Amino acid sequence: MNQKLEEAAIFQQRLIDALPMPVFYLDSEGRYLGINSSFEKFFGQKREQTTGKSVYEFFPKEIADNFNEKNRVLLQNPGIQIYETIVKDTGGIVRNVIFHKATFPNSDGSVGGLIGAMLDITDLKRAEESYRSIFENSQEGIFRSTPEGKIIMANQAMAKMFGYESPEEGMTSITDVIRQHYVNPEDRRILKEMIKEHGFVKGYETQCYRKDGSIIWISLTMHALRDEKGQIIYYDGINADITNRKQTVERMKKALGATIQAIAVTVETRDPYTAGHQRRVANLACAIATEMNLPIDMIDGIHMAAAIHDLGKISVPSEILSKPTQLTNVEFSLIKTHSQSGYDILKDIDFPGPVARTILEHHERMNGTGYPNGLTGDNILLESRILAVADVVESMASHRPYRAALGLDAAMEEIEKEKGALYDMSVVDACLRLFRKNGYQLQ
Repeated sequence: MNQKLEEAAIFQQRLIDALPMPVFYLDSEGRYLGINSSFEKFFGQKREQTTGKSVYEFFPKEIADNFNEKNRVLLQNPGIQIYETIVKDTGGIVRNVIFHKATFPNSDGSVGGLIGAMLDITDLKRAEESYRSIFENSQEGIFRSTPEGKIIMANQAMAKMFGYESPEEGMTSITDVIRQHYVNPEDRRILKEMIKEHGFVKGYETQCYRKDGSIIWISLTMHALRDEKGQIIYYDGINADITNRKQTVERMKKALGATIQAIAVTVETRDPYTAGHQRRVANLACAIATEMNLPIDMIDGIHMAAAIHDLGKISVPSEILSKPTQLTNVEFSLIKTHSQSGYDILKDIDFPGPVARTILEHHERMNGTGYPNGLTGDNILLESRILAVADVVESMASHRPYRAALGLDAAMEEIEKEKGALYDMSVVDACLRLFRKNGYQLQ
């Protein structure tokens, strides 16, 4: 057993050493238990020199005080902590970073310490600041239009934003603003309704066509001018091109998702029997969604949720996750908390889709026998119903500490038998087609 634990520790260290971001472990007193290679390079600290030492021995007092206070709060309130701050790298250069920290338990359930990962967002912050500077010092597009959508006044910045040589060319060329201007014509109706109700709209983000057919994101602030009878005669508005900001935010979201995934993989090493489970479930869930002809944005959201659907198991003692015998009722109750824990970790992160809710519901069942909330039928997100089927199929087909793999045939029989009762019928049908007709294989 000691040899296995030693091998697991070596494997875990190799895994975190492979991560591109600094990772560290602290005990409940705030002393280093370990760091990875990226941490060594970033801060110029040697692994053997940090073990057992506090952060005060390696960082300036003001930075160490901040670390220590954040760590103290997390250790007193076990869970996940995500925050942005600044640090100095080994060259003394100030870097903008996001810390992701999570507590881990001792064998008796008490808080053993915390694991943290650090994402360097300095370049993204600089890009964002550069954009903000350009935005604040450039002219914005100013226009006036009629309720019917005819532009009757515009400035040069407005013309340039939409690819026209002059305001006159733009006003002459745009004869149908709903069709020519808005990528989603419904936005025009929404804007008019909002202005009708509130008199103005501020910072409404929408996509618009330029003269050459390319698409830009704009932030629109607009208010109504009314006659003496209260009827709207004009809309005055200001456009700001926010395409770059949108792309920057998207990159930050992807970086955040990658960090969470890296932490999830690190947690997964505590249970080597299920290593790769989340990845295989994610691949199968996306294949099912594709078979169902769902939109690409929805498929992307399903993939992200499936790839980290067991993140909440960070709160479950590792000895329960890898127990080689049948779980007791108490132990299974602890396991069942992982969907709620995963939701609590992720609920405040602005993912492109209902990722947190999908994770919360992936153990719900159509007839209400699932957990944690006993939801039924269409009260369960379609994304969650897809993840549920993918999770069951992969789990049955793979080995677990307490049983050998049951195999794909048994998994197919299970979902087919319980189709409509436990599992969504259309999802099951798509899954069965994948394996029986399309020759899909878990990977």
